[in-house]
Amino acid sequence: MAKLRRVKRSGKRSTPAVSRDVRIREKDPRLICGKGTTVTRVFRVEERSKDRRVMHLVFLDRHGWYCEHGSECEAVKDVRKFIR
Repeated sequence: MAKLRRVKRSGKRSTPAVSRDVRIREKDPRLICGKGTTVTRVFRVEERSKDRRVMHLVFLDRHGWYCEHGSECEAVKDVRKFIR
């Protein structure tokens, strides 16, 4: 289990930096996706900011890394940083 860490993200210059807490945990792909899955790794990402809380599932399979919310989701970038 990963410790909570603060990540500051800023978009355009006109928007202020947003502080968010991210917790990343690796899960068993067979339990999440089923016995015959081609997914090799699954991570659950819990993202908290001041006013919202979002859960993500990030997968790695033959198609590459992707989140249930899309391959461009910030959670994919967080997981890839986490495993390095």
